[in-house]
Amino acid sequence: MLFTNVTVHGPTGILVTDVRVKDGHVTGSGPDSDVIDGSGLGLVAVVPAAAGGRGHMVGRVVPGIPADLLLVPRDAMPDLGTPWWRVVVTRRDVRALLTRGQLVIRDGEPLDRPANPEDARIGVWVDRNDWLHQELLPQGRYDETRGGRRHAYTGRYWLDGDRIDYLDDSGFYAFGEFIGDELFHADFVLRRRMPPTATGG
Repeated sequence: MLFTNVTVHGPTGILVTDVRVKDGHVTGSGPDSDVIDGSGLGLVAVVPAAAGGRGHMVGRVVPGIPADLLLVPRDAMPDLGTPWWRVVVTRRDVRALLTRGQLVIRDGEPLDRPANPEDARIGVWVDRNDWLHQELLPQGRYDETRGGRRHAYTGRYWLDGDRIDYLDDSGFYAFGEFIGDELFHADFVLRRRMPPTATGG
């Protein structure tokens, strides 16, 4: 896959260049049969957080990194260093999302992929103040209660390892990340609420 004339956070700053993806990694420019015109668009990398940080953040697009990439209009590019779980983009602005070099979203449309392999992470995740309850359902749907308001946000989700992609029914993509036994999403840190256990008697 080749992105042409795309704006990136490069090794020394913002530049317009071609970016090639091969075998799950960024390899620089070169010929390819699947070409995406990146004119007016920005491509950002999802990279491990800097030393001392946790999870992933928006990083520089440089040869050799895994091709975890988000393509959006240039004016919608998240800032360099933004934690990945704080990125929110309207559906129409997500031109492409790649995970390990595989296209998982194209022109706002999610492509076919399993939502929640082996039902990992299903259950209700609750923030530290008991204000946000996010239920991850086994069918790849989520349902949020915020401040006691049920169904405040609902939509679809997909797990890719420790990262989670959300497509809200109201028309935006948001992201999150599981770090240890916590789920980081927007400004929230959540833990899974375990169902009460039955006691014998």
